[in-house]
Amino acid sequence: MTDIWRDDAPGERRAAVVENGNIVEIHIQRDALWALGECGAGRIDRKTPSGAYVVADDGSTLLQRGKTNALEGARVMFEVTREAISEPGRTKPPEIVLRDSARHPLIDKDALWDARLASLGQSAINASIAERFDVAIAGQSQLGDVTISFQRTKAGLVFDIDGIGDPFAINMVAATEIARLLRLYQVGAMVLIDFASMVSKAQRTQIAEAFDAASVLDLRSFERTAINGYGMMQVVRARPRPSVLDQLFGTRIAALSDETQAYWLLRAVAQSSGFGARTVTTRPEVATLLQSERWATWRAQAVRLAGADMQVVADEKAAGYGHVHVAQS
Repeated sequence: MTDIWRDDAPGERRAAVVENGNIVEIHIQRDALWALGECGAGRIDRKTPSGAYVVADDGSTLLQRGKTNALEGARVMFEVTREAISEPGRTKPPEIVLRDSARHPLIDKDALWDARLASLGQSAINASIAERFDVAIAGQSQLGDVTISFQRTKAGLVFDIDGIGDPFAINMVAATEIARLLRLYQVGAMVLIDFASMVSKAQRTQIAEAFDAASVLDLRSFERTAINGYGMMQVVRARPRPSVLDQLFGTRIAALSDETQAYWLLRAVAQSSGFGARTVTTRPEVATLLQSERWATWRAQAVRLAGADMQVVADEKAAGYGHVHVAQS
């Protein structure tokens, strides 16, 4: 039995595909970013041998790959074909194709999100999925004596496997778990897996086939290499959107981005109960983001859902990503 859980909050929409009570996929759409399939308008800022950079009406920069007949400075309509991707140290801009405005009417983010949920299956029900980020934040999954650690790098996501006992048995557990994590967090691009070393080529083949079998229900296309004598296997997966890990950490390696902290604080305000103003205390960088004009719409949504005003306090010594205080709980 498959269910869809929906967990929306100001500026950040979440959904989960749930099979037999277990969350198997997490999907996130953030309203500060251009979404896959979204259409917009802007002007061509500059042309390069690899394509043209377009500055949208909201001031963001997008990339149109390949040649275009439009001149620099020309006004154009576009459709997003790949969302912005944050990696350690950098963010790749969204990629677009130029469109005829008469044939491609503007579609808002609400409609895109509803269509994305509809593509996942039956009607969604409201349910929290917050606890499913624990493994992502820790960068580690523990199954008995087998430890699967993972970390984002500029080249891609790297998995390392440790355990006690027979390498083949350890790798069999790891292969299935890694396939599950890739689907759960919607990971794309390059993935490098460092299995425990096995001398037998036949056993290496069995582990690779176990990975394939565990990936059958994952609709994202991928290609992989064989496992070499050193235990290394490379997997390349389609990447139309950032993974959950990309969204959580942004340009950092294993620390929540300022954007993630701001979204989560707004979510906490919206879901808080009690009377009186909500006071959000957080680091100065996150406080600046929350108080920015760009985030005004989501602040207003959080205030409306909480039924109380919201105040933001910048504190360099704020623990974690901050907290929300309710005047009278």
